[in-house]
Amino acid sequence: MTAPRPDSPSLTERASGALLAHAAGNALGVPTEFLNTPDAIRAEFPGGVRDVIRRDTPQSPFDDDVAMALLLAEELLAGDVDLERLAGRWIRWLDTDGRGAGNWTRTALNHIRTHGSPPSGTGGRAPNGAVMRALPVALATRGSPRNLVAGSWHTAALTHPDDRCTWSAVAVNVAAAELLAGRRDFLADVIEVLRVNEAPPELLAAVRRVPLERREELPILGERAWDAVSCAEIALWAAWHEPDLEQALIWLANAGGDTDTNAAVAGGLLGARDGEAAVPPRWVAALPEVDRLRDLATRLVGAA
Repeated sequence: MTAPRPDSPSLTERASGALLAHAAGNALGVPTEFLNTPDAIRAEFPGGVRDVIRRDTPQSPFDDDVAMALLLAEELLAGDVDLERLAGRWIRWLDTDGRGAGNWTRTALNHIRTHGSPPSGTGGRAPNGAVMRALPVALATRGSPRNLVAGSWHTAALTHPDDRCTWSAVAVNVAAAELLAGRRDFLADVIEVLRVNEAPPELLAAVRRVPLERREELPILGERAWDAVSCAEIALWAAWHEPDLEQALIWLANAGGDTDTNAAVAGGLLGARDGEAAVPPRWVAALPEVDRLRDLATRLVGAA
């Protein structure tokens, strides 16, 4: 592992950067989420999306990626984490807001509401809805690899009980913890965690190809565009290869596929890597509840 540079951002700056860039990436990608292709995005936004376009509703200023992550953050800070209580938080959010919630997330939360327990599987699918909200676990457990893996896995399995979903969330959070510590050479640790825990070969192969993969080879478009393994691969690739947070998130918001989630998850890793100073001030100024995001970030890493 490489040691952090003496002039690198502080832990608090990295944590704030992670949550702010997660929220900014999500907000950048929301307007282009269902346009599917770069050509369709250019037709709708001739200059491309480069700034946060708020899509607030009376219920919430946040899309599902951020809303569910913040509820997870608050549960992590409530003391002993109670998965039933966490599910209850998400169900109340679904009832009163639910903006952006994917079909499977709705199905899973309604199953918990009806049966009092998580679904036993995902019907063979592996959607990315657990990966998109996983970041707070990395902030809260960054100093304890065992707790990070267990917390990431169990909070993902609550709604997405498929190994591709749960271990994709783990992979992203292992990378986030390494980046929060100022270590950019995170892939070896991600691969080792996946290997020793016998994670799905599909995910392990995706992580292993990140170092030599080209941008145009990423699974951004097509039938895999909304799955968990693709989301993890894209985010890890961005944190490994992209030198500039702003340009990376603008690219993802305009690249097609699941733009809002890809930019949110990649944003969380890039913010953890580069700190809050790398998040453009105009994006921060446009985000809702910035003080809440900073406060949660500081408290999560303080509770680790």
